[in-house]
Amino acid sequence: MSDAAASTLAAAVRDGDDARVRCPTPGPVHEFAGLVAPRSLPRRRALAAVARALGHRASTRDRIEALEARLADLDPPSADLRAARERVAAAGADVERRRERVAACRGRLEALREAGADTADAEADLAAAASALSEAETERAAARQALDRARERAREARDARERRLELEDRLANARREARATLARRVRERVDAAVVATPGARATTVDAADPVTARLALARGAPLTAPVVLVARRFPAASAASDWLGAPVIRL
Repeated sequence: MSDAAASTLAAAVRDGDDARVRCPTPGPVHEFAGLVAPRSLPRRRALAAVARALGHRASTRDRIEALEARLADLDPPSADLRAARERVAAAGADVERRRERVAACRGRLEALREAGADTADAEADLAAAASALSEAETERAAARQALDRARERAREARDARERRLELEDRLANARREARATLARRVRERVDAAVVATPGARATTVDAADPVTARLALARGAPLTAPVVLVARRFPAASAASDWLGAPVIRL
């Protein structure tokens, strides 16, 4: 079976909804030891997963949960300054056009009065132009107020982004601290499994090759879902299952 097919099978084991594999729900260790193959392995994260599978809990867990909750509740306001500025510019241009119209109507009315001509239509035009100017000035004032609000939201959004970055940094540090703490609690256990692993040359999980490390992780954790075994370290699947204390699919 190809490496890709083995990966697909291991993913099906981890996916409780995949109908191709019926098995108990895998725990956190399956992400790292569910497929035993010569691939790179994040050792500290894997050790922390073993610790969690064994019931260990980091002292930073409450802090991590609190930071996660604060991040989830942090909803930066949206602010479209470009649209608000465009609205102000358009409203300002409209006011200028309306003022020019009022000035033109006023000039026409004065000319008619000086000529002693009928001014009824000119007066109506001036009144309409003045009314339109008033509406345009109202719209410009509203647009300026909207821009002020958008600027305030933009400041709030910047502050929220800064708070989010700070919280994300604190959360990342807390998670790293938790992984380090959990890893220390099971390192001796997994190192002992490394020494007992068939074909191993190392004595610690950090120094072990990826296959040995994955086998040691699987042996050090309580597993009920199958382990997909690509590497040939055991004469048969039954021998691997007995050594790991878990079901094995040997490819």
